[in-house]
Amino acid sequence: MAIALIGLLAGVVAPRFAFLGDRIAVEHEAGRLLVAHRTAWLYARTHHRLALLRITSDSLAVWTVSSAGASDTTLAWIGPGPIRAGVQLTSPSHTTVLAPDGVAMGLANFTHVLTRGGATRRVVVSRLGRVRVVP
Repeated sequence: MAIALIGLLAGVVAPRFAFLGDRIAVEHEAGRLLVAHRTAWLYARTHHRLALLRITSDSLAVWTVSSAGASDTTLAWIGPGPIRAGVQLTSPSHTTVLAPDGVAMGLANFTHVLTRGGATRRVVVSRLGRVRVVP
């Protein structure tokens, strides 16, 4: 009887812990995307250069451009992508270009979608460089 009760409780509690683990992993990776955007913004502002933030499932990288019109870039910062934590980046890979004043260059907002199990978070980046995490 005791073993059956333990098995029943484990069957009810285990899925909730799995969902909690998925949710924590997705929240953590959303925070890492936020840090990557802030890092690119900081490089653009402090070095007075264009900064390129490239987000893919396997890496987050910030590149700086030496001068306007130059084709050479320098890797300023790199970190592992969300796939390392088992989190899928279901939106396409994206490159954000930040001007030396920190304002993102481009025409529209972009949304990064992170999923794992039943947990999903969207990281919305505005053209002005504001970043927010949406459930």
